[in-house]
Amino acid sequence: MNFINGLHCNDIRGDIYGGITAGVVALPLALAFGVSSGVGPVAGHYGASFVGLFGALRLGQFISCQSV
Repeated sequence: MNFINGLHCNDIRGDIYGGITAGVVALPLALAFGVSSGVGPVAGHYGASFVGLFGALRLGQFISCQSV
């Protein structure tokens, strides 16, 4: 089953695992960026959350590479 041209239902499990892995790696880094910039870890968490949400809404690299 195709959701969008080039995205298949078979890829969902790998995409979910990849997203979880990226989140686990990015969260401590985002907290460290917030602390090192002087605004606190919560600001780093919010920044990473909004960037991740924005990237997910744009379908990440799929849309960016197809529009070039």
